[in-house]
Amino acid sequence: MQHPLCFCCVVLIVLMSGSLCRAETVIIDCLITPDIYHFFKEREIKNTQIKIIHPGCFLSHPLFIDSNTSLSGEKGAQIQQTFTLPDTVGVINISSGDSTRAVSNVQISGVSFIGGAEKNGFAEHNPLISIFNAHDVTLSNLNLTGFRGDGVYVGQGNVVSNHHIVIRNVIFDGVNFSNRNGISIIDGHDILIDGNRFTRISRKGMPGSIDLEPNTSLQRIYNIMISRNHFTDVHGMAAIVISLRHAGGTVPDNVTIKGNIFDKVVRGILIKSAIPKIHVNNNFHIFDNRSSSASKGDYSICNVNAATGNNLPAIEKYSDSCWKSLRINQDVLQ
Repeated sequence: MQHPLCFCCVVLIVLMSGSLCRAETVIIDCLITPDIYHFFKEREIKNTQIKIIHPGCFLSHPLFIDSNTSLSGEKGAQIQQTFTLPDTVGVINISSGDSTRAVSNVQISGVSFIGGAEKNGFAEHNPLISIFNAHDVTLSNLNLTGFRGDGVYVGQGNVVSNHHIVIRNVIFDGVNFSNRNGISIIDGHDILIDGNRFTRISRKGMPGSIDLEPNTSLQRIYNIMISRNHFTDVHGMAAIVISLRHAGGTVPDNVTIKGNIFDKVVRGILIKSAIPKIHVNNNFHIFDNRSSSASKGDYSICNVNAATGNNLPAIEKYSDSCWKSLRINQDVLQ
């Protein structure tokens, strides 16, 4: 029988044993027990407030975070990846782990996560943080460094489409460009990406810092706000990429891109289609962005006929060979 003092208890990790209490606070001192996974192994991380103190923590295996959980750190708190991943599994996974139910009410803040890009190099499908079947999730005031695939991957929701996701005041530093994207969104709606910094991200041929890319008819992306982000020294195709792969209803809808700064990027914004001559009628709003250096154009369009009223330049002729580059009009970019 669970002890009544388990509720709202504060436990030093070196003193804890047995199953985790409900609605508890767990303080992890990295100087005493650095391997976070070793403590949580085979335990459900749910209804728990986790606080990291001191640098030096690491994860020897992936960690799955369930509903009503927060993970935060004091100044200088670090968690380093020390293992290689199977495909599509993150270092930190906001997911039930078995894809049979939704996860909700998760917050991660105040921690530096260090991936394995410097030691192990590029791995396209190995994200630092993954989100599946989740809603009401906030990632804030984080440092995501050296991710091998994506910094944050928002995957397909089999039970519920990912929604009400906030990514704010996060530093995405790819370190050596041996990564895919800063943020990939495959399936989700009502998502805010605001006030983040992206640098040294994406190897050649990868999309870029932010990629909106539904891959199947089951994946939907809509009501997305990308605002007040700063992109500098970004490789890949562009700082922000919107992929229009499927004409049958999966084109991202109601996407707003405003108040962003592009500096030393290949392109500022790229909207591309794998299907020639898609007619875009999906409420794209692009304004108040600034660019100081984009080697292949502030704004590029590929096989897309931009419909009137989308705040996109009107394209009467588009290239079937793709990669038609345009400069953003003064009233769009400045």
